[in-house]
Amino acid sequence: LIQNEIYVAPKPKAKSEVKEAKSASKSASKTVISKKRKTVISKKSKAKTCTDTSGKNTARTIEKAPGESNISPNLKLKSTITSTSKLGQKGHGELNEKGNEGEDINHILVKEKECKNMFETLRKSVGLEHHMTLTAAFNLMDQWIGNYRLTLIDNLLMGKEIALMKICRRLGGQWKLKAVQMLAFCRWKQFRYKESLDLFYEFQDLAGKSAILLENMGHTHNSLGETDKAEECFLEALDRIERGDRGNKGGLLMGIGIVRKSRGDLKGSAEILLEALAFYKDSYKGVDHSIVAKSHTSVGRALEDLGEIKQAEHHFYEAVRIFWLTCGISPLTGNATKRLGDLKVKLGFMNQAQQLYHQALDMHVNFDTMDLRAILDILTVIPMLHITERCRVMLAKPDFDQYLPCITTLKKRIESEGLTVDGTLAVLLKAAAEIAIPGGRKGASMAIPMLEKAIKFFNTTAEADCSRLITQSKQMIEVAQKKLS
Repeated sequence: LIQNEIYVAPKPKAKSEVKEAKSASKSASKTVISKKRKTVISKKSKAKTCTDTSGKNTARTIEKAPGESNISPNLKLKSTITSTSKLGQKGHGELNEKGNEGEDINHILVKEKECKNMFETLRKSVGLEHHMTLTAAFNLMDQWIGNYRLTLIDNLLMGKEIALMKICRRLGGQWKLKAVQMLAFCRWKQFRYKESLDLFYEFQDLAGKSAILLENMGHTHNSLGETDKAEECFLEALDRIERGDRGNKGGLLMGIGIVRKSRGDLKGSAEILLEALAFYKDSYKGVDHSIVAKSHTSVGRALEDLGEIKQAEHHFYEAVRIFWLTCGISPLTGNATKRLGDLKVKLGFMNQAQQLYHQALDMHVNFDTMDLRAILDILTVIPMLHITERCRVMLAKPDFDQYLPCITTLKKRIESEGLTVDGTLAVLLKAAAEIAIPGGRKGASMAIPMLEKAIKFFNTTAEADCSRLITQSKQMIEVAQKKLS
């Protein structure tokens, strides 16, 4: 998904106007790029206009909402302006020769702290509904959404204490747009794709269509398995870009590549995804950016499907390397690490695979929003490395007790978050117990209540025949009880 400032879609230009517009923008950009990066703030204007080295106006003027009053609080605020021209506007990394900003997790975490302090200061000084406080709140959520602090966003927008969503809907204007957009991103990253899609369509009703919005809607349709609708969104977005709308060609190519893969065209999918990767590598030449890593991940999956395991390994290695630098401990890093482990198994490097799986599991059980299917995938492949003799002899750490801290965290979170036991969670509990039992008495005592929960679901569900799972779970309880006695 693309995160952007509120963008009200312009009326796309007719195709006859595009050539003239392109030639004019070329001559203008030469002049702009030669100048130093600067921010021009007009005191007379009601809107703030930021001009950067790309020559793009990053502000959008929208109907003024009631919260945007001209109250002048007696408050002196320090602006954190960096003197170096190499630092990007968001403070996330250095700028390359094209004026595109890289990402650096250390800068990102510092920026998040600054935004949090600013929001808390303004909230206490001028109140929550003042336009400066609201601006600070969305700046903070911009940092949180990138760092996957999804519960914090949920609490700020929908919680009982603040409920910013209600305030923004009442104020209307840009605040309503910002709130709808932010909640859509949050729901998407919480795997609540249907809710996310509804919010994107609401945003479209408020602000109109744009290439950026269509791309986000396309990715969401893809996640719901609605490939025809996804393709329509991507193609319409590409057409709008050709007619002068702002957009992200690389992301659209990635989306179309995923659509082709879902239709069985593996070779065609790989070709388009490689084109997207080349686009991003050119755009972010000389700097690291998570979007390049995401593109490496898509290409790696496509090549793995084609049986090109060694080439796929290279792309996942690059993805993991860049994600660590740009995102740190993140679902993006965790997912890519697990996939790299899968490739290491196929190439016969069992010790490296085991270490990667352990890292991925440790990350996933500690994420803000747990992806139960991703955790289950990891728990399912770990036993094979330790039980199969040809794999076990390659491991530097062949014992199961190394996983007990992860299983302990997982068990505590399932209990504290009150997760309802469904089919996925029941199978996950059984898989976690299978790893815990060989870890000694502590693991055995932990495994028994997990297996009992799983058996309770297997006994009551009518979704499938679970008799085999029940038998296996009861046998595992007997083994655990013997260890304890």
